[in-house]
Amino acid sequence: MEEASANLRCLLVALQGGQLLLPNSLVVEVLPFATPLRIETAPHWVVGAMLWRNLTTPLISLGQLIFRVAPEADLNSRIIILNALGVDTKLPYFGILGTSAPRPLNLARHDLKLDPEVSADDLRQPGALCWARYQDQPVIIPDLDAIEAVLQPLIRRA
Repeated sequence: MEEASANLRCLLVALQGGQLLLPNSLVVEVLPFATPLRIETAPHWVVGAMLWRNLTTPLISLGQLIFRVAPEADLNSRIIILNALGVDTKLPYFGILGTSAPRPLNLARHDLKLDPEVSADDLRQPGALCWARYQDQPVIIPDLDAIEAVLQPLIRRA
């Protein structure tokens, strides 16, 4: 029983510029890319908003926020809809732009290590809570609380 609690079901999401790791429990749905509607006064990394389940759902590019690469949509792009961590009823979900379908992982605690190669500047990068390594590949654990704090006022105006 103790062995099972050491594992976490996750999704490895490919972004432009890198990849991120999300707990499976946060992911609601993975959709093919659809062009979102633009949100005026939104930061450059907020790609727009889409109507999903009759809710205005913001779509963000963590590749643009963290790695500073321009989002490019292609036939393989996906929108990963996440449960918001906060309790704001106007922001129950938001989407992350991925470059392909996420890959499921059964992650053991010892499979994930802090990334010793990350510079001090990158450690303070907005949107990134932690820089780690999985199978010797760099992965980011996103700072979803900080991201939601930026999205909440945008949704209130929509």
